[in-house]
Amino acid sequence: MGSPLSLILADLVMRRLESLALLSFNRELPFYYRYVDDVCLAVDSSDINLLLCKFNEFHPRLQFTVEIGGDRLEFLDVSMIKRDNRLIFDWFHKPTFSGRFLNFLSNHPLSQKRGTVFSLADRAFFLSDISFHYKNFNFIINILLDNDYPLNFIFNTINQRLKYLLKNKFIVNDQPTNTQNNSKSVSWLTVPFVLCHTEKFKRFHNNDIRVSFRSPNKMSKYVKVQKDALSKDSRNNVVYKISCNDCDASYVG
Repeated sequence: MGSPLSLILADLVMRRLESLALLSFNRELPFYYRYVDDVCLAVDSSDINLLLCKFNEFHPRLQFTVEIGGDRLEFLDVSMIKRDNRLIFDWFHKPTFSGRFLNFLSNHPLSQKRGTVFSLADRAFFLSDISFHYKNFNFIINILLDNDYPLNFIFNTINQRLKYLLKNKFIVNDQPTNTQNNSKSVSWLTVPFVLCHTEKFKRFHNNDIRVSFRSPNKMSKYVKVQKDALSKDSRNNVVYKISCNDCDASYVG
């Protein structure tokens, strides 16, 4: 837990697991998608329990559960809806969705606030069928208003983003890329953001140097984790054992 290798090892295990499970299942699936340990697939209703058993046979500590969607199924940030013998998609919000985004009154550069609107507009545009666009963009406007964004700023930024998306949605870039320019290293200059002063650093923007901003206020500046001090003998060369409350297993570290 917390190791940089955790995600890599988890993905390797899941790849091995799904290859063995699908090979032993020996049936064709209309579609199969996986993100880390969340799987979305289509299978005949009579084979659901069989496929679940194939996945759970890999290791007793790796057990899966199944959610049968029927005419609707949520997967990651989308809802898959079966309508007229085809699948359409809608933007899905989990029950834990708080609606909190970067507040417009916060001490951040305007470009980051504009990027917040761009990100929400992209989600509504790409993750939902056109029949849900009106609902989702109304949802975005209300969320941004709750985060103190001015209405004119919301409309202008969304309109700007939609024009860009509609213009570039079906454009295929057939021009060869210049690998020499792409491989050129770029240096980043990160400075604390101070309203009316820091943005002057944008003048240094060129092909070799890029300027980015960071907030001078960090959570660690105000919230300190208070722990009891340990003696020097308890910090190094220590072996500890944690026993499980439910079985005889233990962890030694």
